[in-house]
Amino acid sequence: MLNDFRKDYLLNRWVVIATHRGRRPTDFAKKEAATKSVDKSSCPFCPGNERKTPPAMLVYLKGKKKVVKEKDKDGLRHKNWLIRCVPNLYSAFSPPEKGESFESGKAVGHHEVLIESPNHNEHPAAAKISQLVHVINGYIDRLKVLSSKPYVKYVSIFRNHGLDAGASLSHAHSQIIATPTIPTIPSDELKASKKFFEIHEMCVFCYIVEKEKSGPRFIWENESFVTFAPWAGVHPFEFWIVPKKHQATLLDLQPKTVKDLAKALKTCLGGLKSLLNDPSYNYGFHIAPNEEAGKFYHWHIEVYPKLSIWAGFEKSTGVHINVVPPEDAAQNLKHTIERL
Repeated sequence: MLNDFRKDYLLNRWVVIATHRGRRPTDFAKKEAATKSVDKSSCPFCPGNERKTPPAMLVYLKGKKKVVKEKDKDGLRHKNWLIRCVPNLYSAFSPPEKGESFESGKAVGHHEVLIESPNHNEHPAAAKISQLVHVINGYIDRLKVLSSKPYVKYVSIFRNHGLDAGASLSHAHSQIIATPTIPTIPSDELKASKKFFEIHEMCVFCYIVEKEKSGPRFIWENESFVTFAPWAGVHPFEFWIVPKKHQATLLDLQPKTVKDLAKALKTCLGGLKSLLNDPSYNYGFHIAPNEEAGKFYHWHIEVYPKLSIWAGFEKSTGVHINVVPPEDAAQNLKHTIERL
């Protein structure tokens, strides 16, 4: 029985879907969930330790009737916060120095950490919808500020969950990196999306959503979003969360769709946690970098569980082997979510 050899929707990337050696969820589930206690007095993201981070450029505080947006200044560190966004101490990209040319080739940009909750373990699968709404609104606020800077060409919003996925601190947090160029994968997606639009006069992601929401890789949906396992997913149990209506960027979200996105994150990451006993994962937002791209590009979230290791073949060829057919992954996640 031959394996499938599938091409990505957009990228010039091929994936071997190992249908004849497909593995079960129990093959990947951690034997036991992490139970190690955390010394919150040493966690720089926990309440009371605000001075262990640089001053926050955005803080959400609970007001009497609505959330109040502030920033740390003049040595002040706000207490009783809902979320905080601070510069990364080990920044990959930094704002330009005074008088420096933007064409210098240096890593000009921004690197921030969004602390998602005052509660250490309030990760998306366990967080309240209201708290996830604050997190998403925090993404939107920082995206609006960073994308307006003349030296920023792309803003990457992503999350590392678990040590295997690169999370050096266990307190619930995301990261935001603003770069002076459009990175390779978003750039290739933009080019392919534009080409599809020029030929078919429609958005390729709108086309994908219509096909996948009624197909064998469908996982879950609400009024605003649909979740499915991608046709040529690289990672076992990879899934995407995509707006049903055409939207270019998170800046297009309205309060209703923000809440629907919070529900999508909680539900689908909760399903992943339940099915595989809280695996490590990464997720990343793919967004249009400018108004022109918004005509043909459709923002979405890609979730990559960290369940396999890329070895010599993958690294030397760029061809990946996925040992869980997306159709099987989708059915397992769908049934798990239905039981939650």
